[in-house]
Amino acid sequence: MVPLVSSAVMDETWRAVGGSSTAAVRRMQKQCGKDQEELTGFVIAFTSDLRPEAIGLALYVHLVVAQAFRRSGVKFRKIKPGRIERTWKENFVFINELKTAGYTCSHFLLPTHLTSEPALLQYVIDALTEEDDADPVVLSEAEFWQILQVLKTFVDCMHDAGGADIMKGRGDR
Repeated sequence: MVPLVSSAVMDETWRAVGGSSTAAVRRMQKQCGKDQEELTGFVIAFTSDLRPEAIGLALYVHLVVAQAFRRSGVKFRKIKPGRIERTWKENFVFINELKTAGYTCSHFLLPTHLTSEPALLQYVIDALTEEDDADPVVLSEAEFWQILQVLKTFVDCMHDAGGADIMKGRGDR
């Protein structure tokens, strides 16, 4: 399936969000919750048992990914809890396949054929494995895999919710 978010849009988005004021980030967070209340609630709930630093990183990466979907120009259907739950369960297989293939919480390039949104998922991996001396957040293996599964679920659900626009030719941005 064709990605809804290109590498260029993803790159522009993380730079824009990173350069935003605290007030602008709060507005984006509020909009994110309004646009996809169930899905945002899922991300918050399924990361709430992590250390505060890991939660902060997960929620920031979630916000950047949500903004990238907004910038795609695609219209998204509301995502229902049943779809989120099914996608979460399906992603256990994805995570286990990555672990079996030898991937760890160190930086790696995700093979593009493994996801419908390669630019988004690579951003997630890059952000979770980044070594930032100014603001270090070192995730444990368990935290890394949990956040990756949560955010992969978010990405998959959003991709599916925007899939109707792909059919109409609007998902090529």
